[in-house]
Amino acid sequence: MTLAASSFWDDWPKFVPGWLAFVATVGTWIYKAWTRRHKVALGAADDELREALEAARIRFEDIIAEGRRADWFMDEERRETARRIRDLADRRKDETLRAELTKVADAWDEAFALAPGAAGPRVRWMDQPSTPQERAESARVQEQFGKEADVSRTALEHIKAALTRLNELERRTLGRS
Repeated sequence: MTLAASSFWDDWPKFVPGWLAFVATVGTWIYKAWTRRHKVALGAADDELREALEAARIRFEDIIAEGRRADWFMDEERRETARRIRDLADRRKDETLRAELTKVADAWDEAFALAPGAAGPRVRWMDQPSTPQERAESARVQEQFGKEADVSRTALEHIKAALTRLNELERRTLGRS
């Protein structure tokens, strides 16, 4: 018995490197699986998503600063805003990020739906008073601009939350700050 006990204590330094290599290998596998999970959650083209969110932020700020009519939304560069954000959201696996991106795209559609139609040409003399119909139309348009601004403020909060989540996922995956 003494011989077996003494040989184990004499031989244990030989087994330590093998066990350390085993622990390191298993740890590396776990780390790779964890990192892969975050990369899948982050999705492809995170810079493209960031650019789309920054463009949407600028456009929502424009709506808040000055109400926009429907023809402004139909401009070529702004027409595809909601669709582009939805397409980029579909490429993500992180549910929190997808939910925020969907809310941003929905807010863009809602702001477009609230936009009053294009203003028609009006010829009026300076000393001519406005009619009650014109005043009512002007009040309705201002109310719609106010609703657009409210939706845009909510959208800016969702954009901020989406960018925060995107940054968090990047930090976990890529080590970006």
